[in-house]
Amino acid sequence: MIRLPLTASILLAFSISLFGTACRAPEQAPTQAQRVENADLGIAIAALPEAFEVEINQGSDLRLTAPGPNGAGRVEVRVGPTGAAALNLPAEAKATQQYFESLTNGQFFGNLELVAPIGSAFTARGAYDRDDGRVGEIRVFALHPIQSRLLTLSFVYPEGEGKERMQQLAILLGEIEGLESRPNSAATEVAGD
Repeated sequence: MIRLPLTASILLAFSISLFGTACRAPEQAPTQAQRVENADLGIAIAALPEAFEVEINQGSDLRLTAPGPNGAGRVEVRVGPTGAAALNLPAEAKATQQYFESLTNGQFFGNLELVAPIGSAFTARGAYDRDDGRVGEIRVFALHPIQSRLLTLSFVYPEGEGKERMQQLAILLGEIEGLESRPNSAATEVAGD
């Protein structure tokens, strides 16, 4: 066995690591996550999770898609009317059982409570048949981050992907934040004249 002095060993290890680094393909700079804002809904997605793409973001219509092993899933983000009195999130989630069971071959799988940066959220999960096949759906009920109204996310996806889709939805929920309405810059300039 050959023994090298400590400094020679360190220099050899350093030289090997430099050589290895020089031979590797250059790493791409990480891409900046997309911020999605919807003034009509009063929310923003601070950093759109990698699994999602914006399908539509116009007016009060915000829909995202996420590919999956058996096809794409779609998330719709909705808000209830402003000035809602006392919102009971657990009751909203439990009432969804009737919705799932009213659909063709509808099944209800239960509720969960999630803790998100915007506060507690409650889920309802079920499955049902549509003309294009059997799907699963997860609905999330939360308080709007800055307004007195209900925030609902509905994720419809091919059946059998509930665990993965719940994880995707939880990550998405963690990126939602309130969006203060900003005055239109053109309107502000006109008002200043």
